Amino acid sequence: MTNQKLKLWTCVGVATLLTGSGALADEQKDRHNADRITSGAHGGEGGEGGAALSYFAAGGEGGEGGEAGGSVSAVESDGAYVAMLRMMQGHLMAARELIKSGKVADGRPHLTHPWVEVYPVAEAGLESRGQKELRNHLKALAEKAGQVENWGDVSQEFQAAWGVIQKAEKSVEGQSAASVSAVVLSLTKQAVLEYDDALENGRFVAEHEYQDGRGFVMSARDYLDSHQSMLKQQNTEAWRDAGKALDDMRKAWPTAVPPEQPVMPVANLYAAQARLELALAPYLY
Repeated sequence: MTNQKLKLWTCVGVATLLTGSGALADEQKDRHNADRITSGAHGGEGGEGGAALSYFAAGGEGGEGGEAGGSVSAVESDGAYVAMLRMMQGHLMAARELIKSGKVADGRPHLTHPWVEVYPVAEAGLESRGQKELRNHLKALAEKAGQVENWGDVSQEFQAAWGVIQKAEKSVEGQSAASVSAVVLSLTKQAVLEYDDALENGRFVAEHEYQDGRGFVMSARDYLDSHQSMLKQQNTEAWRDAGKALDDMRKAWPTAVPPEQPVMPVANLYAAQARLELALAPYLY
């Protein structure tokens, strides 16, 4: 345990030192792109979240910074299962925010993402827990997306799908502080990867990926807050530090639509993710 904490402290220290030089961005980008390719090659979890779900790859709920290789099963891992459901909610949060603000064309695709991008890797986990009704709700929402002109057009289907996602999450009992922390980290890691992929030559070229990242960070904050009582009871200082670290990360997504220029260099965002992992370390190890 001591060695694990020391390793994490060392990694974060190096991350902080490299942030200013830009070396961190290149190193992290290469490593995370490799993670994504590796995750896809193993099958089963090759969709969205492959690299981010590596926090559960060792069979535990937390592990050592997500360093273990191999694919992750939503059947075997409650944490990975919950993370997938929360990714669905992140997509829906992005859709809701955009459509309600009048950016309907931007919001429509995000209504399809839970069905197209996440459900294929979550399906086995849902079925193994008897949560089969989500399939039809997500499919209906995706099919309705192209017809949406305002929030009223889709609010009923949205709320139905949202409620079934919540029901599916409640099928998992006894979430520990470690598993909650790992879910938060998987969501924020995916958010960072989306942010990175949205950028080219220092400008946002893929708005939907920026928006996905914003949705995942909002979902992570919501999930963290929903377990506030348990986390504060176990370690108040860690709770405070994690909240601050997550709020710092959220500054990279100041608006639903990408700004003209990134407000946070991607290297700084990778470092912020490392600081969040450090803040959650007392729960993980």
